Amino acid sequence: MKINNKEGWKDYILREARYELPEECKGGLCIDAGTNIGDFPMNFSTRFDKYICYDVFDENIEEAIRNTSFQKELGLDIEIHKRAVWDSSNQFIDAIAYVPWDTHNTDHFGNSGNVGCVEYDCARGAGWKKENSIGLVSTISLDTIIETYGDINLLKVDVEGSEYQFLQNKDLSRVHWIALELHFELDKQLELISWINNTHTIVKEYDNIKIWKRK
Repeated sequence: MKINNKEGWKDYILREARYELPEECKGGLCIDAGTNIGDFPMNFSTRFDKYICYDVFDENIEEAIRNTSFQKELGLDIEIHKRAVWDSSNQFIDAIAYVPWDTHNTDHFGNSGNVGCVEYDCARGAGWKKENSIGLVSTISLDTIIETYGDINLLKVDVEGSEYQFLQNKDLSRVHWIALELHFELDKQLELISWINNTHTIVKEYDNIKIWKRK
């Protein structure tokens, strides 16, 4: 699989991914789980002191490194890794391309933004099917991230359904802010929201994105 319409996708995702962060959410460590082509650190390059970014698709990683190279030359502290966020570290799981209902083809606009690691059947034959695996990727857990890098100021998560394995029933006490895009069934969304609400308070929500601040 290759990124379909690379320049068009970059223009689109830079507009689409402008998270509405509260003004006080800045500084410290930002974990960008699902960095895609690096749009989040591009949009917020000076807002946080350090970025640790994860994605599962090789070409996304290459583009993210290229797209943030100018900011890095100016002193941006950023690391970009090919890892899948998950409930435990050092497993190998499939990265799966999404197929839309109309073409049933992985070569579609936005394909690089829809790679996931969870099989899921959507309406009319769309979804993430293991037969469309683009390769294996090593996992990393929230515990390992915190053990490696310390307390997290902002944990931004957009990982096409892996948010449940990554966050459900996990210790979130060392995460100050969470910006999360939720996917799939409503009952799973409500279960994860309830878990996060134990330690954090929702301060903003729009579309499928919710932003929490630690209590």
